[in-house]
Amino acid sequence: MTKEPLTLKNITEDLRSIAFCHLTNAEDWRFSFIVPITALAVLLGILLKNLWIGLLIFSVAAYHIVRYAMECKDYKAKERAIANVLDRGDVSVCVEVLSHIAEETIYEPHSHGRHSHATKTVTLLHFTSGSSWRIPAVDRHYEWSQEYSVSSKGLENISVEGDEFFCVSLQGHHQISYVYPCKFFVLDEELKTKSER
Repeated sequence: MTKEPLTLKNITEDLRSIAFCHLTNAEDWRFSFIVPITALAVLLGILLKNLWIGLLIFSVAAYHIVRYAMECKDYKAKERAIANVLDRGDVSVCVEVLSHIAEETIYEPHSHGRHSHATKTVTLLHFTSGSSWRIPAVDRHYEWSQEYSVSSKGLENISVEGDEFFCVSLQGHHQISYVYPCKFFVLDEELKTKSER
């Protein structure tokens, strides 16, 4: 089986998709609070003809608006850091051994149409070092790859206990990371020197 070279350019594409997933998750759960609370504040303010009650209720939504603005600012910082990866190579690369794959229920408010939920079931790859990686909700993993582009279910199916993965994370933003099966990918020369340091 021929292994495909893993380059900084490829990694940059994947890290961008992870950063965008983080922003959309934040958007989803922040707006699940902002929209109904704002509507309630306006409705009660009008019905009770009392601006102060409306403003008091809206203050809860204002908190989430401010937090969302902070998350957008953080996303911009991550985007700048990802853009610098090609110039400076600010990524950490290590090899991890897969322990197991598990579905876990986490607290992450989100909405589907008119229904809101407080929890979400996500799939995590757990490694023998104790670290884990959440499989992001993207259409395809490794879209840049000619041979090994897979769906999330496909990634689960090809991942077997004991498999080695390259774990690449953005320096200064450890939550922005991606994993690559060593049986399909090999580090290019630039990344090899990075992982040996």
